[in-house]
Amino acid sequence: MSGYWHIFRHELFGLFISPATYVASFYFLALLGIGFNFFIEGFARTDWILPPISSLIVGLTFGAPALVPFLTMRSFAEERRLGTLETLMSAPVDPFALVLGKWSASLIFFILICMLAFCFPLLLWLGFPDQAISLGFNQVEHWVGGFIFLSAFGASFTAVGIFSSSLTKNQMVAGMLTFTLLTLYLAVMAFNFGEYRDFGSPEGLDEFIDICLGSLNQGLSKAQHFAVGIIDVSTVLHQIVLSLLFLTLATLKIERLKH
Repeated sequence: MSGYWHIFRHELFGLFISPATYVASFYFLALLGIGFNFFIEGFARTDWILPPISSLIVGLTFGAPALVPFLTMRSFAEERRLGTLETLMSAPVDPFALVLGKWSASLIFFILICMLAFCFPLLLWLGFPDQAISLGFNQVEHWVGGFIFLSAFGASFTAVGIFSSSLTKNQMVAGMLTFTLLTLYLAVMAFNFGEYRDFGSPEGLDEFIDICLGSLNQGLSKAQHFAVGIIDVSTVLHQIVLSLLFLTLATLKIERLKH
């Protein structure tokens, strides 16, 4: 893992000084905050059965395709366009450490934005404690479950972005590819929402495929568990596997460019 910390610090610093990430984060959080405000105001008239904070989790998840591309599209595409990737690869840096460092920085920034979004219910709790308690904002397990869900899916989302960036020299192409892949991912989750099935052991090929797909088609259904503080370990593990898969593919692509 030679060079990991240097790559991580450099990439994280680049995200913090990039105007594009701040502009994207501002509009993303502003729209999310407006949507959360309207949801809370009309919560009493909805048939939403999950804790109100889960609406914020769903908003962050489905808003990820609009945010993640801005965090990852520069990672390798810009390096390849400027010709600095070849110089970087000539240094004593392990290819996987290079990919892991860039991915870690993107994931940290994504989690930071999620934490800023969590300030919306927190401010409501501080300003109107009685109303916040009636909405369940004092239930710590709801916060913890939502944060773990976002961290797990954020890991795979940013891994998809890093992989997309490794395929091209054009930032816009990398961003659009990331947006497309994440949108398809979330569309599959939304399409299969409400069709949760718990298999003890697969009895046919279709059941085996459903188990292998895991959170790819049952992620939104499992989000209901996280929303009430029940951590579904299989979903977290599946997201880790997906993250490693796309990071490995990105590493293979970078190694191919090296040779």
